[in-house]
Amino acid sequence: MAGGYLARRTGLLRPESASGIMSAAIIGIDAPVALLALWFLRIHAGVWKVPVAGFTVAVVAVLAGLAIARWRRMATQDRVVFALQGGMGNVGYTLGGAIAFAVWGLQGLAVEQMFCMMWPFFSFLFCWPLAHHFADPVVLTAKGPRHADIAYALRILGKSLADLRSLPLYLATLGLVLNLAGAAPPQPVADWHILDALMVVGIVMQFGSVGLTVRVSRLTAWWKPALGAAALKFLLSPLLMLAAVLVLGITGDALKVCLMLSVMPTALYSVLIANLFRLNTDLANTTFLLTTCLCLAVIVPLIVLLARAGLLT
Repeated sequence: MAGGYLARRTGLLRPESASGIMSAAIIGIDAPVALLALWFLRIHAGVWKVPVAGFTVAVVAVLAGLAIARWRRMATQDRVVFALQGGMGNVGYTLGGAIAFAVWGLQGLAVEQMFCMMWPFFSFLFCWPLAHHFADPVVLTAKGPRHADIAYALRILGKSLADLRSLPLYLATLGLVLNLAGAAPPQPVADWHILDALMVVGIVMQFGSVGLTVRVSRLTAWWKPALGAAALKFLLSPLLMLAAVLVLGITGDALKVCLMLSVMPTALYSVLIANLFRLNTDLANTTFLLTTCLCLAVIVPLIVLLARAGLLT
C-alpha cells in the first residue's frame, strides 16, 4: 500500500490507474486462485457448517450495516460502503489464514480454508449486486432506492454475473465441482508453488492499487462512520458468529477459528469495490486502515496472550 501511495505522490502512477490494476488483479489473479484453492482443498465430513456460518454472519452483518446507515441518514453512495466494510472481513491468507496457522497449525489453516469456501459466492452473488445497485445513477440521485421488485433484483444480479470481474465466482464453482468429482488437481501447481506466487502478485497489485487512492488529508473527515463500521466488525460480527456456531453445533478448534475470523478487520475487497464502482473511496480507505490498525494493536496481541495461556488450544 505504501508503494502505491508513493507512486502517486511521485507522479509515477495516477490514481485513475487504480481501477484498471484492481480489475486485472481480480480477473488475472483472484480467478485462478479461487479455482486452484477449492480444487486442492481437502473437504472433510461436516465441512458445510463452517462456510455456512461464515456466509450467514457476513450477510446479516451487511444487512445490519445497511439498516444502521439508513437510520443514520448517510448519503446513498456511502451506505453500501459502510455496510460492506462491516460485513466483509480479512479472513484470507493476508491475515486470518496466517493467524489460524500460527495458533492452530495445519488444522486451523484447514478450517480457515473451509471458511473461505463461501467467499467467492458471498462476494459475487451478494456484495457485487449490492454495489451495482447503489452505483445506479437512479439510486444515487434519489433519497432512497426506488426499485424493490423481483424483476429489478434479477436485472441487477444479471448485470453483476455478466461482469467479467465476476470470473472468480465461476472458477471457484468449477474448482468445487472438480474437487467433489474427485478429479486430481495438477501436481505441477503444487510442485512449482504456482498458487503461492499468484497470491504474492495479487497482494502487491491489490494493496498497491489501494495505496494509489489514499489521500491522507481526507482520512480524518471520515473517522466517525469508520468507527461505526469498526463496531459492526468487532462487536456485532463475533456475537452473530457465536450464535451461528451454537445453532450449527460447531465445536472444538473449528469453533475457535470461526470466532477468530469473525473479528478480523475490514477486507481489502470492500475497498476494491468502492473504487471499482466509484463509491466513497475515502470512507473505504479510512475504515480499512482504522480496523486494520485496531486489529493489529488489540485483537492480535489478545490472541497471542490467550494462545500463550493455553486457552485457544
